[in-house]
Amino acid sequence: MRATAGLVLAGLLLLCWGGTIARGQKPQTPRIEIRPQPDRNFNPLAIRDLRQRLVELDRLLAFESLSRAESLLNELAKHSALKHELMSRRIRLAQLKGDHEQAVQLCREALAKQESNPTLWRPLGASLLALDRPIEATDAITRYLAASPQLASAGMVAVEMLRSADQPDLAVGLVDSLRLVLGDTRYLSRDRAMGLLESGQQAQAAGEISRELKFNPFNLSLIRTELLEGVYEVGEHNLFLAGMVEAARGPGAMPAEVILGANLLLTAGDGEGALKLARRLLQNRQAQTVLLQNSVVLTRELAILDPEPALQGTVDYLLAVFSDLVQSDILEPHLVRRTAGYLAAVCEQALDLDLLGPDPTVSVARFTEVLQIVRQVDPGSRRLYSSQIKLAGYTRDVLGQPGLAARKLEVLLADLNLTTEGVALVRLTLGECYLAAGDTAAGRVVLTRLGRDPNFRQAAGHAHYHLARLDLAEGHFITARDRFAAVALDNPAAPYANDALELGLAVAEELENPSGGPTILQMYAQSVYYDLVAHPDSQLAALEEFITVSLTRLNLDEPQHLLERARFQLAGLYEGSGRPHEAIDRYAQLAKAHPDGRLAAESMDRQGQLLLELDRHEAARKVWGQLLAQYPTYLFIDGVRDHLRALP
Repeated sequence: MRATAGLVLAGLLLLCWGGTIARGQKPQTPRIEIRPQPDRNFNPLAIRDLRQRLVELDRLLAFESLSRAESLLNELAKHSALKHELMSRRIRLAQLKGDHEQAVQLCREALAKQESNPTLWRPLGASLLALDRPIEATDAITRYLAASPQLASAGMVAVEMLRSADQPDLAVGLVDSLRLVLGDTRYLSRDRAMGLLESGQQAQAAGEISRELKFNPFNLSLIRTELLEGVYEVGEHNLFLAGMVEAARGPGAMPAEVILGANLLLTAGDGEGALKLARRLLQNRQAQTVLLQNSVVLTRELAILDPEPALQGTVDYLLAVFSDLVQSDILEPHLVRRTAGYLAAVCEQALDLDLLGPDPTVSVARFTEVLQIVRQVDPGSRRLYSSQIKLAGYTRDVLGQPGLAARKLEVLLADLNLTTEGVALVRLTLGECYLAAGDTAAGRVVLTRLGRDPNFRQAAGHAHYHLARLDLAEGHFITARDRFAAVALDNPAAPYANDALELGLAVAEELENPSGGPTILQMYAQSVYYDLVAHPDSQLAALEEFITVSLTRLNLDEPQHLLERARFQLAGLYEGSGRPHEAIDRYAQLAKAHPDGRLAAESMDRQGQLLLELDRHEAARKVWGQLLAQYPTYLFIDGVRDHLRALP
């Protein structure tokens, strides 16, 4: 009682004392506060400089510039003020250098003084995992989680650490434990599914992904990317694929599940199975929108797909899906128009990649029908007309029907919706088709008109290049020489400029060749004519005859650039016709017969690449090594070095 009363009394006295001060009366004994004096050696500019150096050190570590980072760290270690802050950098440097034993030692030294510091337990666990000591690493990760103020975010880091260290079982177990602690049954579903798949539990992984997509369909892109970029392997995870397809076919499947199942089937080359799944989404506007978004992604990925079955299956799938969406009655009109543009883009990419299908005749008919669908929806599409032009080129070159291709282009040229740039390209392709059909008179008329049009400079230059070759083929050597020179000088960046320059020089030199002249040029002109009219077999025979005759008539003690060019073209024809061994022999003969020529280095380069394709690595190494020693100024010498480094 007395103690309590004393406390109450003391409180009252303090209250009264405070009230007296508030009324303006001075206290009897004012209190004097003594502050510590500042350190005279304290220099704020020096501290700021050290902080800037720390930032520089962090950047060096981020860019893994280890030697510079180590030098800077040793320099900063001279300042005692940075002793604690440098410890984490020392650990990071040791890990980047691969010295995980030293990293573990540094972590344990620091933890002896800072046992509850999570930023030390975390690198300790990572280094122990790198040293393949999972039991100790598990203990360190547990201590890291216990010391972290945010368990959920720390758990994400720990699971990622275990997965990166190829410990999927431990990662899955940690996710299950954290779910119990956090009370969240969907915590890290994506990581758990990937861990299950990595550990061989394929059916469980499919079920986990299906549940995640039902609850959060917006994670489709993340799940798809992680699966297709490394976790999922075609042919090895068949049970997982079957589980995802079964979930996609289920009555309560979400659009995200259906799309993921279709995408996985596409990676296996099953375009028909993927299309059956995708067509389940055509009855609902929202599902169609999701299908359209995924199809656009697949369109952009066509250029980077490698496996042939997956590439062809994806093209067939996209053509069918986009065609269905374009003809949909429930999709919004502006989306239908955009879909037509994507359909034309797929056609164009398929033509560029030669993915029309196994039967060229059926493929041309199919693509003609698809482009007609595009024309009905978006008649002014540039991709529509570029696809039609390329389809005409396919009809000319692959089907071998230049006359049919020319008739299609004549109809296209009368289309009022054809863009201005499209007119020039159609004229150019039409002239090429006339030449390929053997109608050189019609081809000359069309190309001459295009060449005189000042509005289409690039197309006109290409037309003049064809006209120069036609002049050469018909024996107008002086005109051909001058036209080749004008073409090369007018647009030196054009893809045909180098060939025009080389051919023009070869013609000019041959005209002044004492042992050659117009007679030899006339023989070479036969091969040019057969090239223009698209008769590769006749061109090959003409080149062989030209080389045989030239070896007996020409003075081989002098440079013979036209003979060298003919040999290079002959080797290229052998290569293009699937006769690599004969092409290698021809390239080798050229390099031996014309060591100081213009095409010797390129011939050796092509020879090495063909040898590499035939798995003759030592022979390729020998050829490329000789190329490095003999022609160090070759334009593509860096590529040769890359090839040599890549050899086993």
